Amino acid sequence: MRRSLTGSAVLLAAWAFTAPGTAAAAVAAPAPAAAPAPAAPADDDTIVLDEAEGEAPAKPAGDAKAGGEAGASTDLFGDENKGKAPVTGEAGKVSATSEADQLKQDKAFITVVQRQRFLKKKRFELQPQIGITVNDPFVRHYTVGAELNYWITNRMAVGITGTAFFGNKTSRYTNIRFQESVLLTANKTLWQASVNFLYNPFYGKIAVFNRALMHWESYVQVGGGAIQTQVIPRYEAIHEPFRHITGQGNFAIGARFYGPRVDWLSVNFGVRTWIYQDKLEPPERGPGPNQLDSLDSADAAKDAAVKKLAFNVVFFLGLSFYFPTTFQYTTRR
Repeated sequence: MRRSLTGSAVLLAAWAFTAPGTAAAAVAAPAPAAAPAPAAPADDDTIVLDEAEGEAPAKPAGDAKAGGEAGASTDLFGDENKGKAPVTGEAGKVSATSEADQLKQDKAFITVVQRQRFLKKKRFELQPQIGITVNDPFVRHYTVGAELNYWITNRMAVGITGTAFFGNKTSRYTNIRFQESVLLTANKTLWQASVNFLYNPFYGKIAVFNRALMHWESYVQVGGGAIQTQVIPRYEAIHEPFRHITGQGNFAIGARFYGPRVDWLSVNFGVRTWIYQDKLEPPERGPGPNQLDSLDSADAAKDAAVKKLAFNVVFFLGLSFYFPTTFQYTTRR
C-alpha cells in the first residue's frame, strides 16, 4: 500500500522525526477532546489509497443503483426472467397454433405401448377391388368388384359385396383338346353378390427400416348370396351356352395396412373362396351317334345338366376409403 501525504500532514511527519520522545508521550497519554478543526482545503489533505490500483474507479451512487437494477434482471445461471411477474392479458394466452404444434410433437414420439393407429367404429368403408382366380387351370377369371361395409365396432362390420368376372379358356384347355383328343366340360363365372360379416381378430405393427411404424390387422369374413355361371359348350359351333343362377356361400381371409398420417385410407389384400352347386353340360349333348339331338337347345341341356359342387378361389387387392374421413379417440394417450 502506498500513501501520499501533502500539506500540513508533511509538517506533522517532520516534527515526529525530530522529537521522538515527545511524540511517543503524546501518543501514550490520552489527549483531551479538542474542538473540531476547520476543514482543510481539498488540495492540501488529499490521501490517495492505491490498494485497488489498476481497478476501475467506483461509480457514483446513482449509477450503482441503476447498475444494481440492471443486474437484478439477469440471473447467475442466465435466467433473465427470474423474479419477474408472470405475463397476463392477451400476451399470456397460448395460441391455437402453438397447441397444434405441441400436439404434433406429442404424436411424433414413439412410445413403448402405442394405442391403435386407426379407428373404424361407426364409419363406412368403400373398397374397390381387383382380383384373379388361382384354382382353375382351364378357365382364368379376372375380377372387378366393390365392397361396402359399416363398422359396428372397431373389430366387427357388416356389408355387401359385388363382383364381376371376366373369364376365358386358358391355353391348357386348348392343348388338351388337340393333343389328347379330350373334350373338357367347363363353366365360367359371370357375377356374384353377397352379404357379409367381418371380424378382425389380430392387430399389430411393423417397423419400416426402424424409421416408421406401419399398423396392420388381419380379418376373416363370411357371407352368402347369389352367383351366376355360364356353360362353355364342348361344340361351340353348334351349341348355345346356358346360364345358371344359384345360391353361394363364401369366406375370406385378408389383411389391412394403414399409413402413418392418413386417417381415411387403407391398402388391403386377401383370398376369397366361393362355394356353390353348379350345373355342367350333360355328357349326352353332342353330334355323335350316342348323343341326343334333343339336348341341342340350351333349355333342354339346362334341364338335363349335371349338378356338381364347385369352388372358385380369388386372390384380390383392394383400396379402402373411410367415411367420415376423420375419427376421435375416446381415451387419453
